[in-house]
Amino acid sequence: MVNRMFKNQKIEQFNSVKSCFAKFYLFPISYFLFPLLLFTLIILLFAPCAQAMELQGGVKYSVDSAREYVQEGLPDGVNISEKYYQLQSDNVEKTVYSYNNAGDVIGITVQYINEPTKAYIYNKNGTLIYMDKYDKSVNIYPHRGYRYDLNGKLILTSLTVSQNELFRFSPSGALLAHSVNGIIYDENGNTIGNSK
Repeated sequence: MVNRMFKNQKIEQFNSVKSCFAKFYLFPISYFLFPLLLFTLIILLFAPCAQAMELQGGVKYSVDSAREYVQEGLPDGVNISEKYYQLQSDNVEKTVYSYNNAGDVIGITVQYINEPTKAYIYNKNGTLIYMDKYDKSVNIYPHRGYRYDLNGKLILTSLTVSQNELFRFSPSGALLAHSVNGIIYDENGNTIGNSK
């Protein structure tokens, strides 16, 4: 009987010590766990916003700073594949139609699947007239563009600042157009067309 009481006392003491250690060790874990969970939650909530800002660029350009940036990256030339001399309809990723002030289609710009750094410009009949080559994917802003004729000659340059803003220059750097929210302006701020 004494032996059993002694054994029960030892079990109670062990449980008491175990409980004390559990409280001692749980406090620091919970103390650091809560801020870690809170920090993770904040990162998860704001990460998509940070990523979107990075893709949109966020840099403001004047005509002069846009011109300077485009001129820094002038490439030598380009080879145009005969495959795209007529508009292809089976592997199109994106199509943009350009209109004059009367509302007539004057051009069709097509980006094909698996060619994120190129675009092909067709006339209203679907015949290739130009090719654009970009310094990075067209989904990353800002990006520079270089337009070539069918002989591979550079005929204009561009800077796409965001989804809503674009500068176009001659190869020598003269401003040809500044497009904001689909409205196209000349260097004097006159409306010369729109795109959809």
